[in-house]
Amino acid sequence: MSPGKRAWIGLAIAAAAVLSVDTAGWWWWLRARATAPENPGALAAKLAGGRAIAWPPVVERTRRLALRDFGEVPREVLAPMLGRIGSLQARWMPAHPVGAANLARSALLSGDVVEAEQQLAAALLRDPSLPGLRRLRALTLLADGRVEPALAELAIAEAIAPGLRSPPVDLTPGQEAGVRMRGLELRDSFYPRRRVDNALALAGELRRLGLDLEARQVLAPLAAAPAVQLELAQWSIDDGDPAPARQHLEALLAKPPAARGQRARCWSLLAVARDLEGDAAGALAAAQEALRLDPGSPYPYLALATLAERRGDAPTALAHLRRAWGMAPGDVRLLTRIARVAERADRGSDAALALARALELEPDSAPLAASLVSLQLRQGRFAEAASTLARALDRHPTDPALLQLAQRLRSEVGPG
Repeated sequence: MSPGKRAWIGLAIAAAAVLSVDTAGWWWWLRARATAPENPGALAAKLAGGRAIAWPPVVERTRRLALRDFGEVPREVLAPMLGRIGSLQARWMPAHPVGAANLARSALLSGDVVEAEQQLAAALLRDPSLPGLRRLRALTLLADGRVEPALAELAIAEAIAPGLRSPPVDLTPGQEAGVRMRGLELRDSFYPRRRVDNALALAGELRRLGLDLEARQVLAPLAAAPAVQLELAQWSIDDGDPAPARQHLEALLAKPPAARGQRARCWSLLAVARDLEGDAAGALAAAQEALRLDPGSPYPYLALATLAERRGDAPTALAHLRRAWGMAPGDVRLLTRIARVAERADRGSDAALALARALELEPDSAPLAASLVSLQLRQGRFAEAASTLARALDRHPTDPALLQLAQRLRSEVGPG
């Protein structure tokens, strides 16, 4: 046999061996994970002491593990498991931050804050853009009593991944609001190509807090952007001043055609502005033009819903809002509007569903939880209200609105 053939045969045998090891590791991992839903403690023990866990193919698959997989497994079991997994990951995947992150989790569960912070520093050195690591470092800093650095880490995590709440960190409502605002301010540092979107998000939050002047100052350098012009027109309409909004929108439509979606939103806003000025026929024509331009956009349906609401036709408004919801299923503001209109249309179940979906999208929102509890109380659904309120108070034990609702619930159901 020639040397070349022997080399090829050797390579084939090596490849088969590697494939066999990988397949064996894959089967072991599938069998181990199958025990997790019913017995997470058994999986934790197997990962902490099993021999097969040291196989490189199994170590590779442990990256998919999450602490939520282990339910109520006590920390004295989780800590050694995470320590062993983290050590193996650091050995076989030294460039990946997951090993150091799991070693940090193990140290944190064991109460060794110094070791946890050292490991997190190593993990962030490998990848500083992971928001989950930033939140984990915030937990470590809070455990060491360093509140301000922890809030700074949380703000960075919020800038990178808005709305991320894993791992969960207990904050006061004031701290939560400060983290959100600082995260919005930092977003340009991480996403410089999305400057307009970042400015709109920051300005929207400022306006929600009643800081209208500050919100407009944020948008002033970007006033030429069509998206900013549309947002400012929306604000004028919301403030009950439709004349400047109408004039501005008509000027925008007179310019060379912009993107179809932007023109559809422009016509939608124009419909509302005209309706506020008493031009019902012009409002309907503008809404129909928006619908013709982009029937897949929620904006025309939102405009039609507004026109119907102003006529006092809540059922028709609700039908249009439901169409818009189908095109923007993650829009929490739209869901809260649906809930308000549905209740006015005597569709209490639709209102409750909309608020429940909104709370699923933003589970850490105390105002949304309070709105849902209040609705359930108005509907006489006391058991559901008690359940919703209990979950909300677990997250926000000091929220004044929730505490007031708890008192109201006690007075409604009586001492029994």
